[in-house]
Amino acid sequence: MAEVRSFRALRYDETLAGPLGDVLCPPYDVISDALRDELYARSPANFVRVEFSRPDGDPYASAAATLTEWRRSHLLRQDAAEAMYVHDHEFVVGKARLRRRGLHLALRLHSLDEGIVMPHELTFPKAKADRLALLRATRTNTSAVFGMYADSRGEIAGALDRAIGGGTMKPLAEAVVGDERHRLWAIGERVTLGVLREALQKRRVYIADGHHRYETALTYLAERGANATDGAPLRFVLAYLCSLSDPGLRILATHRVVRANGEIDEAVARSFDASPIDRGAIDDIQPGIVLVRDGHFTQLHVRANADLSALRPAWRELPGALAEELL
Repeated sequence: MAEVRSFRALRYDETLAGPLGDVLCPPYDVISDALRDELYARSPANFVRVEFSRPDGDPYASAAATLTEWRRSHLLRQDAAEAMYVHDHEFVVGKARLRRRGLHLALRLHSLDEGIVMPHELTFPKAKADRLALLRATRTNTSAVFGMYADSRGEIAGALDRAIGGGTMKPLAEAVVGDERHRLWAIGERVTLGVLREALQKRRVYIADGHHRYETALTYLAERGANATDGAPLRFVLAYLCSLSDPGLRILATHRVVRANGEIDEAVARSFDASPIDRGAIDDIQPGIVLVRDGHFTQLHVRANADLSALRPAWRELPGALAEELL
């Protein structure tokens, strides 16, 4: 199953970079032009200059030059010892404050048809070409693939909690961005690393986010890996792994905007039973498919005789897949 290793991370030197909350940026695919401008203005050391550089001239060459200069000036320093890194992320959903715990590590690359690293979405050539150009230029994984693993008995969760003293140990790094808080601890102790490696070897990894980054890493390996040793860095990808049982793991609604002249009504009539939802009962909406139109909410229930032949059996219980196929 999954093979994971510790690694020597590149991290900001806060004495040179300033507060970490000012230099963090989200993944490239959620950064609008306006947000990129805001991040550029927030700090001259904001990582958006590497992750999603402005398209002035060659953005990939610019990203590589920036990364090289930051390393030369020690704005970014590589840790002296290998570690895996526990990452607590606190955030707000609705009125609830949640905490998700994950682990940054090096994940061995496997072809997606091997059944070890499992995808759930299709990828697009343009996005992969963009990430591949950045990887070729920087030779660095600039953001992690977000993966999940099964840990119903809490074996890995317990090991992580013990490693950081239940969260009471002073973190290696801490950042606050708006109402979000990030804390990072390094695990370098050999016994604990061995426990984590052995536990994750029993598990598959399910990609939650980062399909394009993962496939890009596979392409890069195919290009450069002919003579690479078994433990060469390019045979691994930076990953952030989280338990499927973590109380802070949240999967929010998938929204689709539909523009149609009657087609949506035909699709609903063909495959669904529709139940109007009273506005006062919105909090009681059941998991599934909801149609929102002109301020009115309608719960859609797939009929038993709906044609699901185009969907794999495992997908026929997934509301997102059903909506994509039937609507």
